Amino acid sequence: MHRKRDLTLIPLLFAASLFAQQAKWSASVPMVNEQGLHAIALSAELLGSARGDLGDIRLLDSTGTEVAYVLRESMQASGPERFIAFNVLRNTVLKHSTEVEIERPTDEVLEELHVWIKPIDAEKRVRITGSDDRQSWFMVKDSHVAPRGSRGDPPHQVLTLRIPPSDYRYLRLTLNDSLTAPMKVLGVGRFVPEQSPEAVFSSSIDLRFAQRDTARHTVLRFALPQAMLIERMVIEVEDTLPFMRRVEMGRWRSMDVKERRHVRRQRWLEQMGSFVIRQGDGASFSLMPSRLDTFELRIDNGDDKPLRISSVKAQCRERVLLARMEPGMAYRLMVGNEQLAPPRYDMAHFANDLPSPLSTINHGALELLPKPEAAKPRFDPSSMWVWAAIIALILGMGWMAMRMLRKQ
Repeated sequence: MHRKRDLTLIPLLFAASLFAQQAKWSASVPMVNEQGLHAIALSAELLGSARGDLGDIRLLDSTGTEVAYVLRESMQASGPERFIAFNVLRNTVLKHSTEVEIERPTDEVLEELHVWIKPIDAEKRVRITGSDDRQSWFMVKDSHVAPRGSRGDPPHQVLTLRIPPSDYRYLRLTLNDSLTAPMKVLGVGRFVPEQSPEAVFSSSIDLRFAQRDTARHTVLRFALPQAMLIERMVIEVEDTLPFMRRVEMGRWRSMDVKERRHVRRQRWLEQMGSFVIRQGDGASFSLMPSRLDTFELRIDNGDDKPLRISSVKAQCRERVLLARMEPGMAYRLMVGNEQLAPPRYDMAHFANDLPSPLSTINHGALELLPKPEAAKPRFDPSSMWVWAAIIALILGMGWMAMRMLRKQ
């Protein structure tokens, strides 16, 4: 039995090796401490090295098995939160526990509960069970320490309970009071933002550039070590006087042009658009998602002096990869395979039903994978042994022809 299991790993490892040879970049993923859904924040470098559709991103475990995932853009609440209370059917303090029973809203599947409590300085273990008739109760989540924090405005102290997607009509929360006195439960529900959430941008990345000032323009040229996904740029200026300048952005393109017997490398600057920066707006501008490595910014100074630019920073919208991961397992991200078809996972059909991730982790730096060696031709006519075999064959055929002529 063990031998059969070992043999089944051979094609998996071979497939992982084959995929690694076709991909251009790889990045390690730190191990997790808890089994379940985790979020991997994708860096601007990894997104810039991937295809435009991000369909060449793959997550492999230490056995070479491809792990299903869902890509999602990070969003954050853009305003105060309000508390939506669920119907509390029972809130009773017993001898060693406090039991709270609630009725689930009929139009949603619960994956997180917020227990509104009186402010305390203690930890509580909570067990959650579910029922459809309030007679027979079944386990939803075993006893665990509930994280405590503040939500809403004015702030309310709450216990945050993550649970598997549950469609039980009733839920019972059992708070363990054997070690501490009971806490006052004011309500059970969830906090929701009053306004639509906004996109979260990644941390700013400083870009190195070469600056050249002329009579009317300032040109900033960038040559990044590798392509990077850029969706917003911020130019930090040391000048304190008000300014308003137009910026033109372009990226360098190149192609081989055949002229008779010669091939000439042609290079030109492709215009990407123009923007206006001013002191009050933080000298920043947004652009369409672009994967850039060599580009330049051309600032029109008019008759004013060139601006004293201290730094240029780039950002992109934060994207996370949601995958179910296991503790003790090593994972790696692979990107850069132009011929790879986008993945088709069952997990994508249930993206809206996924629970909140247990943690958000950052992957390691991108590593350039070695190019696969070109296969050597099976027949090399320049080899000495080939010519020796041909000569021997000719001599042998000549000797046989002489013998046949003598017999005749």
